[in-house]
Amino acid sequence: MIELRVSDVRHWTFCRRVLWHRLMMPHGVPETPKMELGRKAELAVARLEKRRTGKRYGLSRAERRFGVALESKRLGVRGVCDLVLEVPEADEPWPRFKNPPAGLARVTLRAPRRVYPVDVKRTEGGVSKHHVVQLAGYAMLLEEQEGLVAGSIGTGFVYVLPADDVVAVRLDERVRREFEGALEQIRAMLTTERFPEPTRHRGFCPQCEFVNFCGDVL
Repeated sequence: MIELRVSDVRHWTFCRRVLWHRLMMPHGVPETPKMELGRKAELAVARLEKRRTGKRYGLSRAERRFGVALESKRLGVRGVCDLVLEVPEADEPWPRFKNPPAGLARVTLRAPRRVYPVDVKRTEGGVSKHHVVQLAGYAMLLEEQEGLVAGSIGTGFVYVLPADDVVAVRLDERVRREFEGALEQIRAMLTTERFPEPTRHRGFCPQCEFVNFCGDVL
């Protein structure tokens, strides 16, 4: 099985040719200003997050793990998740509101351990499909590596810069199937060496580091 990265699926979902140039062609392209900004932004977020609480994610007891290396033998994929939020198993009162209706007794329930992947993205257009599919990949790898039930991570977060906004993302069965389907398509491209069609998002092509190798998009 050809080993891939979670970020490969993001590139594939947005522009298949980016992945072609990265994996199939020996292009020596310099780091673009956009790439440098994204890299510096992720480092800055890591420094800030260490001083913050989990309340902005709606999680009051979340522990943080930065730069979590993940790998799935089953899928043949690896990656590094920017941030993983973990809420440990604990006793919680139910119902949670202070004054329950008459006759409804308050009880204590054992809340299971919960884990949430967080991906940092520098984008002006908000959260898009390729961001969601990548986040689903991190969730699937986390479940396998952490020994969690498949499909148990139903929510992840995208930390959007420069807006400094946190967006909750639903990670359902559909987007998980898209992630696995993209892996199959990428491996098929690498095996057949078939040059893919260009992206539909042509407005982003002038900013791409491979624009000089795609003469049919401008």
